[in-house]
Amino acid sequence: MIPKTFYLLALSFLLTPQFPAHAETRLRNSSEIVFQAMQDEMARALRDLKIDVFNPPYFINYQIRNQDYLEVVASFGSILNSKSDSRRVLYVDVKIGDPQFDSSTPDSHQYSVEQFVPLEDDLDALKRAIWYETDLRYKQAIMNYLKKKGRFVSGVEKHELPDFSKGQAEPATRIDAVPELDADTAQWEDLARRVSAEFKNASDIEKSSVKIFGRRLARHYLDSDGNKIRDASLQFGVILEAWSKTASGSPIHDQETVYFSRPEHFPAERDLVRRAKQLIAGVQSLKKAPEAQPYVGPALFSPDATAVLFHEAIGHRLEADRLRNASDGKTFMEKIGEPILPPFITVVDNPAMDRYDGADLLGHYQFDDEGQPSQEVVLIDRGMLRSFLLSRAPVLGFSRTNGHARGDGMKSPMSRMSNFVVRSDNRISAELLKQRLIEEIKRQNKPYGLLIRKISGGETHTESADYQVFKGKPLYMYKVYPEDGREELVRGVEFVGTPLSMIGKIMATGDDYTVINGFCGAESGVLPVTSIAPTALLREVELQVSREQSLRKPILAPPAITE
Repeated sequence: MIPKTFYLLALSFLLTPQFPAHAETRLRNSSEIVFQAMQDEMARALRDLKIDVFNPPYFINYQIRNQDYLEVVASFGSILNSKSDSRRVLYVDVKIGDPQFDSSTPDSHQYSVEQFVPLEDDLDALKRAIWYETDLRYKQAIMNYLKKKGRFVSGVEKHELPDFSKGQAEPATRIDAVPELDADTAQWEDLARRVSAEFKNASDIEKSSVKIFGRRLARHYLDSDGNKIRDASLQFGVILEAWSKTASGSPIHDQETVYFSRPEHFPAERDLVRRAKQLIAGVQSLKKAPEAQPYVGPALFSPDATAVLFHEAIGHRLEADRLRNASDGKTFMEKIGEPILPPFITVVDNPAMDRYDGADLLGHYQFDDEGQPSQEVVLIDRGMLRSFLLSRAPVLGFSRTNGHARGDGMKSPMSRMSNFVVRSDNRISAELLKQRLIEEIKRQNKPYGLLIRKISGGETHTESADYQVFKGKPLYMYKVYPEDGREELVRGVEFVGTPLSMIGKIMATGDDYTVINGFCGAESGVLPVTSIAPTALLREVELQVSREQSLRKPILAPPAITE
């Protein structure tokens, strides 16, 4: 299992997309019919769904998600794509047995089925879709239960903990308003044309794109514990990308990405043009940068690099559902109450936060995908491990959820990060941090140190069969020379390390807390996440040469601009 994180930044434009009128009316008026369909089929299943020696389910969870999407893509001043789409997705979880020992397994939803349901609010059609999916998941639950029981009886696996815990509180009933997804498609197209035209004069940019999108998700949630929730969210993004190659054929790719959840935070055109020019200049500088060599020594991580470090080295290993998997490495399983970070570092995860310092937080939600209210969790308190991110599946020492079960609506929810915040009691200014870096370079007698300003993403291995490592690929990385503080851009390496060793080498942090919005892909799907982190000084990092495919550059120069 390799969770992967793709980090993107956050920004803002006045939006007025154009969906068919029936889409807006449907969302405002459909809740009664959707909930009625779910309630009717849930009642039937809990009462009558049984076969042979197997009783009806003891727990059912239904989720119907309305997803509306608008996208405009342009390249070199011309529209590549302009589309809108609406669909409904059904998720059904059926548990048989009892909370102590039930049918749930990590691969509970391994069998793929047609999980789309009618867009129209036809009660009979909705009930038919729910009925069919419930029947399939019940049969699958029986197969999972028998396999699980067999492994337990044979001694292949132990079963020392209950499979399902009680919820946080009394069942919740919450019906939120559904915001409108309003945008002027023609306005978006014009903007995408103008911004993408900035790449026309950059002859060394082989490909480029400007994508503007808006997404609305409205979820209807119902479970047999009595939780009944309708909530909704908006996401918007502007993504500028550019591709080129070095003289030797190594691919170069960079992007400027803006994510936000409030329409009023759409960036002004001048900001996007500035970002396009910055992107062009960055790719051009990377083409000329020399390749770095393997290295061990001190490094200064920018906030987004710090975010990737903590997300991959710490965050995924504190997602407690993995600790129930026999194949997981369980790095921190028995370290509650022990120091795992320097004593000035605290780490929390708080999905209830919806903004920080004026920036939107994409990891925000009020109720998780098990119908439980979101909750702030102090994971590491001044270096000491205190807790894990929990769903309703207990782990050793923790029997109650803290509202962190998350899924993409197609896969089983599991404990996942949301708004992951790194706090420090040892904060100093950027100038002092660089000075501390230079001092550490000299103390270690190294020819140079590193400054990592931007990172393209990371991945981690948590299974016991794999090496317990994580990786991150710096995009803009500079050698820092101790004589005069001079910075030299280099490329072609990635940092690699084991969690406990690398995070323990943080010496100090900056006072520049930054919001980094992005997407993280793992077992329960690709989900929006946010990290809030400062610059961090590490006593030691290890770099290895990254494997890159070498491709032949274009034979001819690009055609001349005719305008």
